[in-house]
Amino acid sequence: HMCNARFTWKNRPTLDRIDNSKGHSKDNVIPCCLYCNVCKANHDENQMKLMIQLRKYALFKQLPMTLTSDEGYQLLRKRITGGISNVMHRYNIAGETKINHFEFDQENRCVYSIDSDYVMTHVVQLDFHSQYPSVMSGEPNALNPYTNHIIYMPAQLIEKITDYDRCKALIYDTSRFSNDPLVVDKMLLFVAEIKGHVDERYINEVINWGPILRNIDITTNKETIGEFMYNHLVNHQLPHDKTERKLTNLVDTNNEVMSFNNYYLWLLIDTCHLVIDEIVSVTTFSKHTNFNSFVKEFMNLRQQAKDAKNEGLGQFCKLILNSAFGGDALNSEKYSNTRLLSANKTFVQHMMQGFIHSTELNEDLYAVQVDKEHCRCNTCLQVAYFVLDSAKFWMHFVQGDTNSLTWAISGNSNRGPDQLFEEVIKDYGFFDTYKDCVFSENGQKQILHVGVEKQGYNCIALSPKNYIINNEIVLKGVILDQNPQINEQTFIDYINKGTIATAINTTLCQRKGTMSRLKMEKNAITGSHTKMIVLS
Repeated sequence: HMCNARFTWKNRPTLDRIDNSKGHSKDNVIPCCLYCNVCKANHDENQMKLMIQLRKYALFKQLPMTLTSDEGYQLLRKRITGGISNVMHRYNIAGETKINHFEFDQENRCVYSIDSDYVMTHVVQLDFHSQYPSVMSGEPNALNPYTNHIIYMPAQLIEKITDYDRCKALIYDTSRFSNDPLVVDKMLLFVAEIKGHVDERYINEVINWGPILRNIDITTNKETIGEFMYNHLVNHQLPHDKTERKLTNLVDTNNEVMSFNNYYLWLLIDTCHLVIDEIVSVTTFSKHTNFNSFVKEFMNLRQQAKDAKNEGLGQFCKLILNSAFGGDALNSEKYSNTRLLSANKTFVQHMMQGFIHSTELNEDLYAVQVDKEHCRCNTCLQVAYFVLDSAKFWMHFVQGDTNSLTWAISGNSNRGPDQLFEEVIKDYGFFDTYKDCVFSENGQKQILHVGVEKQGYNCIALSPKNYIINNEIVLKGVILDQNPQINEQTFIDYINKGTIATAINTTLCQRKGTMSRLKMEKNAITGSHTKMIVLS
C-alpha cells in the first residue's frame, strides 16, 4: 500500500499496523513489503511515501546509491587504489642514452637489463585530458573492447557471491565482448577478490611496466631495495629500515588477496595473460551512464573558456571535473564519540571494548573517546572505486604520474622532438584507424583522449614526481619560485655526486588577527626511490 509494488518470492509481504498505538490484530494490519514497513515505522505516512517513491525512481534510473552492506563498504574502503607515480629510467639524454629494456630468462630464473643498439633522440610527455571525468563519462571508445565500447559506472550494490562456479562464470563471461546493447544491458558490474599472477610464458610482454598497480608493504632494508639505494638513504640520514605502504607496479598479487573491478580484471586477463590462482568473492553492482551529460557539458565549457582565453572559467571547469568523483571517495562520518563521564564511569569505560582514549578535565570529569558501534557511509564509495580502477586502463618508459607519462624515443636523429612518434610507427594502417580515438586535434580538450604536454631532448627523473624536461622542473612540495637554487645543475650534481638539495618554503598565515610568516626547510631533491624491490 506504500509503493504499489507486486508481492513476489523476492518481495514478500509483511503486516503493517494501521494504527501504531494498537497491537497486531486482524482488523489493524494491512499487507506491506518489508522495505516499506521498515522505512515507514511510526513516521508520517505521506513523508515516507515520498521517500519510497524517490527510491523507486533511483532504482528505475539506476542512480548511484549509498552502501548499506558493511561487507561491501569494507571491501571498497580498504582496497581503493589511487593513481601511481613511478620512475623506471632516471637519466635520459638525447644522443647518449640507449633504449633499455628488461628480459626474463625463464630457464635460469633471472632478469637481465639490456641496452639496445638504439640511442634515444627525444622525449615526449603525454597528458590524459581530464582522466577521471573521462572514465566516468560513459562515452564510447573503439579501443575499449568491453560492454559495447563503454565503461559503465556502478549504481546499487546487489550481492556478494562466494560460490566458486558463479564467481568464475561472471569473471569469464564472454558477453563482455558483445556489441549488442540488449546483451550488455543485462550484464552486471563487479568487484572480484582474487589471487593471481602473469603467466611466465608471457612475462616479457609486461616486465617493463608491471600492469598490476596495487599497494604492498615494502621494507626499506638492503635486501629489499638494494645496496645502492640503501647506502644512499643511510649516508644522507634519510628514513630507512622501515616498513612503508607503497603503490607500485607488480606482475602478480604478491601472494595477497587483491580486489579489481571488472574492466581492470578483464584487461589483465585478456591483454596481460593474468592467471587467476584463487577466487575469494565477487560483489555485483547494477550499472549506468548517467554522468555523461555532466561531463560533456563541463568539457565543452572548459574548451570554450580555453578558446576565449578565459583562464578563470577554464580552471573552474577543470576543478569541477577533476573533483567530481572525489567526494565519493570520502566518508565524513565520524568514527568515534566523545563523552563527558565521571571518574567511576571512566574507569568502567576503560574496560570496554570500544575505549580509545580519555583526558582528565577536573577531579571528577573526564572526556572519554570511544568507538561507535555503527557507522554510516554517506557517499557512493563504489563510484570512486570504479573510477580509480578503470583509469588504470612500449620505446623506453621514463616516468609516469596519475594521468601523464614520459617516453624516451629512438627516432630520426636528423629531426627534432616535434617528430613525436612518427619515426617509430610500424603499422600505419592501425595507427591511422585508431589515432582519432586516442590523440586530440590541435590541443582540443576531448573526453577519453590524450595530448602532448611536453617534448624535448633530455629528461632526468630522480624519483616519483621529481623530474626535469627542457629546464622545466616538476618537484612536489617545493615552491620553485622561492628556491632558484633548484635548477638543472642540481639534478646533474645529484646524478654525478649524490648531492642532496634542500629548499625553504615561505607561507603567510593569520591567527587571532596576527599575520605571521612561516619558513619551512625541507629536503627537496633526495633521489629516494623505494617503490622498487631489487631481485636477489
